[in-house]
Amino acid sequence: MQNLRPQKNTEQDVHAAREYFPRGLLQPPDSFRFSADALLLAAWTAAAYGTPAKPLRFLDAGTGCGVVGLALCLLLDTVQGTGFDIDPQLADAATHNAAMLGLGNRFSAVQADAQQVRAHADITPESFDLVVTNPPYRRPDQGRHAATQQRTRALFETAGPLTAFVAASAYALRNKGRFFCIYPAERLPDLLCTLRPAGLEAKSLLPVHSRAEQPARLILLEARKNANPAITIHPPLVLYAGSGHRTHLTPEALAFCPFLGCNARGVQCHTQETP
Repeated sequence: MQNLRPQKNTEQDVHAAREYFPRGLLQPPDSFRFSADALLLAAWTAAAYGTPAKPLRFLDAGTGCGVVGLALCLLLDTVQGTGFDIDPQLADAATHNAAMLGLGNRFSAVQADAQQVRAHADITPESFDLVVTNPPYRRPDQGRHAATQQRTRALFETAGPLTAFVAASAYALRNKGRFFCIYPAERLPDLLCTLRPAGLEAKSLLPVHSRAEQPARLILLEARKNANPAITIHPPLVLYAGSGHRTHLTPEALAFCPFLGCNARGVQCHTQETP
C-alpha cells in the first residue's frame, strides 16, 4: 500500500463519510476485512457507558483498520483513544480512516506487537480507562490458514496468543478499568481461564446467536481490573430471523447496533415482509 498523506476534508466530506460508515473505510489489499463482530463490540462497549460523565481514554488492541475504535468514537462523544496493530499498513489505514471521519484529534493508531506493548511509548501502564479488543481467535492448528500472511495473522493466534492480548490489556488499564472483547462462544473457557490470572475479572456476558434456535456463536464480555468475582449473564442477542431470501436482521439486533444496517440484510429488515 502506498504511503498515506494527511487528508484535508471539508465538513461535507466528513458528514458523508460518517453517514456512510462503516462502508468506505480504507482496508489495505490482502488484509483481513472486518466483519459485524467489530461493530457488535463497539455497540456493546458504548452501551456499558451510556452517557459518560467524564472523558474516557481507550486502547483498541489489534485495531486493524480502526473500525472498533472509530465506531466507539462515533457512538460516544467523550472518548478518545489509541489503537495498535502488528501490521504497519493497517495501523496507517486506521489513522487515515480517523482523519477521513473527522476524528483525527480523537483517534490514531501505532504499529505494535501485543507481546511487546511495554516497549511502546504511546502505551503506558495503567493509563487507559478501557480496552476494546477483537483478537485473533483460532488456534494455529485449527483449520486451514488464509491465503495471505495478513489475513492469517488476523484470524489465527500466530503473531500472539490470547494471553498476549489479555496481558497487554491488563498492563494498559488503570485500576478498576474495563476490558471489552468479542470472542467465539466455544472458546469461552479459554478466555475466562486467561483473564483471572491477569487480574481481570469477568463481570458481564452477552451471548450472541445467529438464530434463536441455534447455539450461541459469539460472546460479548466485559471484565474489570482488580474487581470482585460476580458476573451478570444477559438474555441472548439474536441477529437473524427468516430464511432464504427472507432472511433479515432482527429489530433487536438493529436496536443494539444500528451500524449493522449498512449491509443488504440490514436494509431489508426495515421493510415489511410480503406473504
